[in-house]
Amino acid sequence: MGVFSISAALAAGEKKGYFADNDVHVTLEQVESSEQQFRDFDAGNYDVLQTSWDNVVNYRCNASNDLGRTLNVLADFALDLGMGLSVISPPEITSLEAVRGGEVAVDAPNSGYAYVLYSILEKAGLRRDADYTVVSSGSVAERYRKMTDGYAAATLLSDGLEVLAGQQGMNHLADESALGLPYVGSVAAWNGDWYAENRDTALRFREAYEAALAWALEPNNRDEAADLIANARDLHAPDARRVLDAELGPWGLARDTDITDETARAVIGLRKQYNGFDADPAVNPYGDLSAFFVNSGA
Repeated sequence: MGVFSISAALAAGEKKGYFADNDVHVTLEQVESSEQQFRDFDAGNYDVLQTSWDNVVNYRCNASNDLGRTLNVLADFALDLGMGLSVISPPEITSLEAVRGGEVAVDAPNSGYAYVLYSILEKAGLRRDADYTVVSSGSVAERYRKMTDGYAAATLLSDGLEVLAGQQGMNHLADESALGLPYVGSVAAWNGDWYAENRDTALRFREAYEAALAWALEPNNRDEAADLIANARDLHAPDARRVLDAELGPWGLARDTDITDETARAVIGLRKQYNGFDADPAVNPYGDLSAFFVNSGA
């Protein structure tokens, strides 16, 4: 499984034995960026991804993606609601307006979380490629490391890293609530060919994940869950607790893993707003969404 960060639920699935008890062997491998993740997915290095729903839509619809062709990637279930996507700036940038004229760092310019950032900035009167410059800087963890050195005027952080950035004196300018939309962030997404041949394994993976999620959400397990995050992400105990608190927030882990039509279409709408679809997409993103899912629909 190619992952951007290991959540409390994924850590519990691995370390508390939920995956193994359900006869699923899972290897969690950190990815560097969406583009690297999908290159390796295409090469067969990953069977399942922790990736944004928007990435599934992009690589399913657009032959203009960085691979130059569409992929048989299918969403299964929701992992989170964005994990607190937040616009973060260095200490000297104290407002969204102050981002004007600067560089804005994203994973990939045409990825879903980048569209979240563009939308928040546009609501503040800043237009992409006119009032700021977009630079590609890899995964959320990589952007966090670069921002501590004042790399850009702003970026979008999540997965608790937005909280840790605040501990280092960076500013929290806005978050995904500013969208005014329902939102689904990361999903579990499979290689469609692999899924067709290994559906039973995939179903057992989902069952195990949901059991691990229930454990992570149980208040009596908070201390142990924080320890799992500390070990999985090499964090000091207080920072791991802050990350866990963020994961348990309103935009954190998806309590209900079903992907609703409303949230799926909201993300598609953001991509459409910023001309993120080919003129003739391979799969129609505006009609029936069943072609994007392993089980024929949200």
